[in-house]
Amino acid sequence: MRRTLISLGSIAAAGMLAFAGTQSAFAASGTLVVNGTEYQDPAAGCYAAGDEGAQVDNLTDSNAEVFADAGCADGPVDVIGAGESGGVQPGGSIRLS
Repeated sequence: MRRTLISLGSIAAAGMLAFAGTQSAFAASGTLVVNGTEYQDPAAGCYAAGDEGAQVDNLTDSNAEVFADAGCADGPVDVIGAGESGGVQPGGSIRLS
C-alpha cells in the first residue's frame, strides 16, 4: 500500500511539472511589426533595428522600450506604447515590457 501511494505521488508530481512547463513564453498578446515583419504574440527578448533603423507598429498589449544599442542594454531611451507606432534609430533595438 505504501509503495502504491509513493508511486501515485510521483506520478502526480510529474504531471504538475509537465503543466507548469507549458506556461507562455510570450511577452505580449497581439502583433509587433518591425519594418514590415510581423511577430504574432511576440516572445520576450530583444529585437534589433538593424543598420537602417526600424519603423515599429506596436499592436500588442505591452509597451515597447526603445534602446540606443542593438543589445537592449543602453537605455531605454524611449517607449512606444501599446497600440502606437514609432521609430528606432539605426543600431538601436526594442524590447517589450
